[in-house]
Amino acid sequence: MKKLGIFIVLAMASLCLSMAQSVVPVSDVAGLKAKMQAAATNVTSIQSDFTQEKYISAMGKSMNSSGKFYYQKENKVKLEYLSPYKQNMVMNGNKLMMEMGNNKNVMDASANPMAAELKKVISACMSGNIANMGENYILEYFQEGSNYLVKITPKAADIKKFAQEVELYLDMKDFSVVKMKMIEPIKPGFKKNDYTLYTFTNKKMNVKVDDAVFVIK
Repeated sequence: MKKLGIFIVLAMASLCLSMAQSVVPVSDVAGLKAKMQAAATNVTSIQSDFTQEKYISAMGKSMNSSGKFYYQKENKVKLEYLSPYKQNMVMNGNKLMMEMGNNKNVMDASANPMAAELKKVISACMSGNIANMGENYILEYFQEGSNYLVKITPKAADIKKFAQEVELYLDMKDFSVVKMKMIEPIKPGFKKNDYTLYTFTNKKMNVKVDDAVFVIK
């Protein structure tokens, strides 16, 4: 009987937690968008830790990484991977650089419309400044626990080949990015989507970030 009582208490606690984390559509979307825009306007830089979980359906498992994240107005983003190996992804203006060991790939996004659009999505989502993403995306707004959830669906078929949907989680207190999940289309022969999930912690807003962090050469 005692074990049954404990089981019931745990089940009820689990149910309450599940209900607390339920996803509810935002009723005042216009008001939320205005608050998000105001918050983004006041942010000049962000520095934080991040973890990355990359699920690959062909492998049936996730690969985990971690490192440092940097953002600076206007349009400067860096992911500095420190574990399990070192690599960098830097976006600065129209330039995009992927660097791993002695291998470096620099792309001019202005010369590639699709690359420019993907860069725009990543930069906007990581900084939380999504209010002006334009008419090429469908944005849906929800509340989940202590976060806002924005589901971003691209309309263009060429973008959908790489990102079927982006789920952006924003802290309700300051609208900073808590998590970003980029979901890819399901590959033929598989039942699950590949995805990349970024989680941001230890955020510092409007701190000085050295311009050298974003240098691409």
